[in-house]
Amino acid sequence: MQDSNSIIEKNREKIYEKLNYQPQPENYFSEIPWTVQQQISATNGIHYGDRVGKLKKYPIYELPVPSVTGNRLFLDIGCGWGRWLVGGSNKGYIPIGIDLRLEFCETARKVLNDLNKNGYTVVADLENIPFKDNIFDLIWSFSVIQHTHYNRLVNCLDHINRIIRSDGFTKLEFPNKKGLRNRQNNVKNSEINKDNYNSWCVRYYTPNEYKQIFDKYLKDFSYSNHSFLGIGVLKEDLKYVSLKNKLLCSASLLGSLIANIIPGVKQFSDSIYITAHKRGNAQSPNSAIDTFIKAHTLNPNDNLNIIPLLRCPKYGDEIILSSDRTKAISGKNGIYYPIEKDIPIMIVSEARNL
Repeated sequence: MQDSNSIIEKNREKIYEKLNYQPQPENYFSEIPWTVQQQISATNGIHYGDRVGKLKKYPIYELPVPSVTGNRLFLDIGCGWGRWLVGGSNKGYIPIGIDLRLEFCETARKVLNDLNKNGYTVVADLENIPFKDNIFDLIWSFSVIQHTHYNRLVNCLDHINRIIRSDGFTKLEFPNKKGLRNRQNNVKNSEINKDNYNSWCVRYYTPNEYKQIFDKYLKDFSYSNHSFLGIGVLKEDLKYVSLKNKLLCSASLLGSLIANIIPGVKQFSDSIYITAHKRGNAQSPNSAIDTFIKAHTLNPNDNLNIIPLLRCPKYGDEIILSSDRTKAISGKNGIYYPIEKDIPIMIVSEARNL
């Protein structure tokens, strides 16, 4: 494994990293900013590689969970440009996203605003999620945790169990090592870098291996088909991708239909959804939720409403907002985390002395 300094530097590089953007063409017109077009192409899968500049409106995706009412909190781990924050809002949740990149947190907020949705973003590391205990009703992640080292994965699951409410659940998308396409093409390539802590290559496990991992941290493990012939293929992709990739998406959706009819087929899915629940004794919701909801109700456009839900990722203590709104202060520890454009950067490497 890499030394701690190497890991810190790699994280810091990711926080402030920006994509390599192509120049905006003349007479470009879309409701989607040119830079966001490229972010969508970079993060939505290889079937969006040729979509830069061709998307006229934001792609909208359905979060595959039941709708809810009331002030239910939804966490998207690795929110990217914000597609699942929009999806969570459409299902009735108050969406909150974390991402290691400040740039994506900024974009996700813009996308929410452009689509008249309210939600929140925080720069955070998925292996040290900086929220208080018993906060979230639903924790979701899509094609993100798969890119992390095993130790990052288990640290993430440990935090998920801590921050989820007793009546909540988590639904996470992962690649399947036994998938028809994965075992032919992708798994061998991933073996080269899987032990590199800083590598963001895709890691693959079988459903049984996922169960063994999840059962240590959460309970009621189950999995279902997500897609065939690729990781992260969605039914909505048929609206947005090229004709060639529409054929691929159609074949993937047909495979999913068969898996829903013949249950045993799901074990060969290339991509699966894993669902699990909180392990341990039932606990009451965190009182910080009430403080957050009051602030959200008064001004849902203020991203710093999120402060009462946060905890110090280094010490686990309360976070207080500075009077000038530029510091998330770890109360008794003499440190703070910077706030950029109203987005807290809650990563241990970024802690600074007061």
